[in-house]
Amino acid sequence: MARRIAVTGANGFVGLHVVEAAQAAGWDVSAVVRSPASAAVVESAGATAHVLPTLEAGALAGAFAGARAVAHLAQIGAEGPSSYEQVNVEGTRAVAAAALRAGVRRIAFFSGLGVAHYGMARRTTNRYFLSKLAAEAALFASGLSVAVFRPSYVVGPGDGLSRALLRDLAARVIERPGAGSYRMQPVAVSDGAAAILAASADEAAGERHRVYDLVGPEPVTFDGFVRRFAARARARGLAAEYELRTIPVEEADRQARAGGYRGMHADELDCMLCDEVSDPRPLEGLLGRALTPLDAAIDLAIGGAHEKLAERV
Repeated sequence: MARRIAVTGANGFVGLHVVEAAQAAGWDVSAVVRSPASAAVVESAGATAHVLPTLEAGALAGAFAGARAVAHLAQIGAEGPSSYEQVNVEGTRAVAAAALRAGVRRIAFFSGLGVAHYGMARRTTNRYFLSKLAAEAALFASGLSVAVFRPSYVVGPGDGLSRALLRDLAARVIERPGAGSYRMQPVAVSDGAAAILAASADEAAGERHRVYDLVGPEPVTFDGFVRRFAARARARGLAAEYELRTIPVEEADRQARAGGYRGMHADELDCMLCDEVSDPRPLEGLLGRALTPLDAAIDLAIGGAHEKLAERV
């Protein structure tokens, strides 16, 4: 019998890559999505879709039946019609309750790299990171065996950062708040998906809880990442010359609080500016291999982003 994994938020950027990686590795995938349109997407990737408009324990238990693990990715990074408390915290509690009801013992959860510094740094002390911290605590107390992944930027075919940078390069202007010296540690989405599967298949995990910082092999400043991204775009024959414009951090914060700075709400801007990096070796230990080099991850991201933009032309 094939191993089965249940994935919430399966039609999202990371979720769809998890579905595809699991299928390639011979897993059956039970994909939880919110709409029939999303169901069609995951079914085309080989998953069995379960359309559930909300995260409710009773309905989720049926979707989780027969799974050895749940990858819980159905969360929000900014509040809108739904709050962090409703989705990130109460939704996670419902997922945990459903997993226990279905006899699943292992759950993989996407948190945030700034959680460990909540209350210690301004940019990680906000409602978003608090909701991730609360969700982690709820899982640790649930009776499940938990693998928490705290990502920096996750890049790959279809990621939002790469699409935005390609649009900015085509316009020949990239704007950044402040000096651009805040760091990031991008990780390839393929490594993120592989990590979820590795944690889900870990027979020795038992009741152990593990926390992994989901980071790539090297930290880079925002400006450094833009330079690397432009160089890889240039190598593909894409527009890569740009003017770098600076906006004061205070003005970016003001715009974010007023409704959005370049599409980012205040907590999303905090994630960009939080300057969080970490040691990639525990993640490499989980995978049993080296992580995807940054330039290779960027190449894959540019290819996917360029295809997505071309589809809209």
